[in-house]
Amino acid sequence: MKRQIRFTKRSLDALPPCPVDAASKEIEYSDLEIGGLRVQVNRQGRKAFLFRYQIDGRKRAMKVGGYPETSIDEARQQAIEWKAQIAKGTDPQASRDVMRESGITFREFFDQHLWPHIVSTKRSAKADGSRFQNHILPVFGQREMARITTLELQRFHNDKKGEVAVATSNRVFELIRHAFNLAASWGLIPPGVRPCDGIKLHKENNKRERYLDPAEELPRLMKALEAEPSRSAADLFRFLLATGARREEAVQAKWEHISLERRQWRMPMSKSGMARVVILNEMALDILAGRPRIRGNPFVFTGKLPGRPIANPTRAWKRVLKRAGIDPKTTRLHDLRHTHASYLVGVASLHEIAGILGHSNTSTTQRYAHLNDDRLRAASNHVADLMRSAAASS
Repeated sequence: MKRQIRFTKRSLDALPPCPVDAASKEIEYSDLEIGGLRVQVNRQGRKAFLFRYQIDGRKRAMKVGGYPETSIDEARQQAIEWKAQIAKGTDPQASRDVMRESGITFREFFDQHLWPHIVSTKRSAKADGSRFQNHILPVFGQREMARITTLELQRFHNDKKGEVAVATSNRVFELIRHAFNLAASWGLIPPGVRPCDGIKLHKENNKRERYLDPAEELPRLMKALEAEPSRSAADLFRFLLATGARREEAVQAKWEHISLERRQWRMPMSKSGMARVVILNEMALDILAGRPRIRGNPFVFTGKLPGRPIANPTRAWKRVLKRAGIDPKTTRLHDLRHTHASYLVGVASLHEIAGILGHSNTSTTQRYAHLNDDRLRAASNHVADLMRSAAASS
């Protein structure tokens, strides 16, 4: 088997254990994409990333992390960061040893290592950065990571549950756990420092099913949209309801992705990480036809800043709800997407609704299944009718 391969999930998963009769206890494979990045496979089949390099005439190696706990993208990014240090004449292993001995603080780890890594590997970097700045660093920023205890983290996790939504509390703790795992994998804290072990996520029950009543609330909403002074915001809200798109998908929509002739909106990147095409109905086409195209601004729903999309439509949304007599505490902007889906039930199958909403699988769409009771009841009654007919003729 070739010892130089392009690292992919398929290629690494397929690597066999090191033969028992081999001279070495591990067999090593090199990545064709990032020089120096290797993966070792031992005789039990366990795999780990390794970075080999040379500095000042000395050959050195550093452990990156086990696979699949450390992803291929994470391993490559770490190798790139270490190569950048080498290019500046800094030995990354010596730098790491000094950092470990000095007792790296959570703030130092975040600023110097974690944040650059998050920015380069995660689409949710902005949200993660906000959670660190607002929740984690004010409490643990000045603490040495190796001295933070499990009891402290458990109390922090429990307290957060009372301050914010359960889901938010869990996302914050998941970031802490990820931070400690990476710090250990990168050798910045002793390998035995695992304070997150044994701490469980809180049980979540955040699924909210809020739909605008088509007979009562929808007419009031449409009338309130007409009176909204921000035309960009009003058009955005109409477009969200007409297409069922996610808020950020619509905010980032650009004219280059819209084809009025084909009646299509092509998203180069959706929440699932894949491109998808939205079929535009008559209402969506009318909204787009009425939107002004501003020179130098590629976005459909423009904001106040030149060349930028609408920044934060939440205030406008609350104004609209208040004008429509709808409680803003129980109705989120995301509920326009749920409302769109609820209106499809009865005229489209769950599989078709999943396609319209861009769900990667129909399990997410199952939340709307209970709205289809009449259709299911009719199908079930069809079986009952056949049975009655058969019984009558027997």
